[in-house]
Amino acid sequence: MRTRSKILFICFIVLFQAGCWDAKEIGEVNYITTLGIDYKEENYIIYVQMLDFSSVSKQETGKISQPTPLYIGKASGKNINDAVYNLYRTSQQQVNWSHVGAIIYSDSVLKKGIQKVEESLIKHGDFRYTPWIFGTKESIEELLSATGFFQLPPVYTILYKPKDPYQLLSYIQPLRMYRFISDYSEPGGTALLPSISINETVWKQSVDKPETKKVLQINGAFPVSNGKNKEWLSYEEISGIRWIQSQTQNTPVNILVDDVNKGTVRIKKPSAKIEVVRNDRSFHFNITVDAKGTLLDLEDPLSLEKIQELVAKQIEKEIRNTYLKGIEKDADVYNLKNLLFHDRVELEQIKNYQLTEESLNEITINFTLNSMGAYD
Repeated sequence: MRTRSKILFICFIVLFQAGCWDAKEIGEVNYITTLGIDYKEENYIIYVQMLDFSSVSKQETGKISQPTPLYIGKASGKNINDAVYNLYRTSQQQVNWSHVGAIIYSDSVLKKGIQKVEESLIKHGDFRYTPWIFGTKESIEELLSATGFFQLPPVYTILYKPKDPYQLLSYIQPLRMYRFISDYSEPGGTALLPSISINETVWKQSVDKPETKKVLQINGAFPVSNGKNKEWLSYEEISGIRWIQSQTQNTPVNILVDDVNKGTVRIKKPSAKIEVVRNDRSFHFNITVDAKGTLLDLEDPLSLEKIQELVAKQIEKEIRNTYLKGIEKDADVYNLKNLLFHDRVELEQIKNYQLTEESLNEITINFTLNSMGAYD
């Protein structure tokens, strides 16, 4: 009986160890953390960013004095798979795609169409639908070279943590891949893809000779429908979207008197409702926004009622201006045609329906100033 038990015990140990023979240490695998895709001269160009995760994990014990090693790969091909296999030719170790935290599409890829690109990506078994997704008009290689503050790697930037700065200043809502695909794939659907860029004017690194610190920022959005984008909208042109998006957390609005800024109000978690109004076979839309805010600063004395009036006027102006800019660039920035689909309008009618200036009818702003702060 003892001999039999010993044999079973030895077999168990052998089987347990056998399961670990092909396991690899974290330093023996190349982990792709960001993927960028461009299109030039009838070729797809992929850019990948690799991090040493063993170095990143060490930072949990304290700050580091040296930058974390960062590698950027580049390969091209007639399609995405060709580009990937061309990248593999110079890979020194096994490549793992399961840790991709962000994807960047160039404007040329967005104009050509991204549905085939996404189909190719999803065919890779390791790939997930969860990366944050961005578009850009700038060099993807330069974007992937940007690091965080205090020698921190790119995983501590807006590429991987876009919700952190969005909670501080809500303007253009960050999107994960699954939500992005869902938004533009629905009938009449338009997804607003955040546009990412490099900023070299705000921050400097304090050394003997101050150096400009390159940081990432959101500078606009690409309206994408049917997997394609036609025009880009700047940060200023898209300002009205923050009053419509459901995830807006914290956003400022200026108090303007004759186009002169007299102060600032902070608004938290505004809510919007868009109503579809049918008139035979035509439609128009009414938007209602409910918002509450706190006064942050005020240059000239103004009554509470006057501040509420001016803020409501400014919100209405931003909503309408963004809509009109979208019409000018053939973009349904508020996803209004998709609302027709959910209102049971026939698909053929949605396809043929053209948004006009008159399509957006009434904009009602219910704004309440909860606190005058230090100006009470």
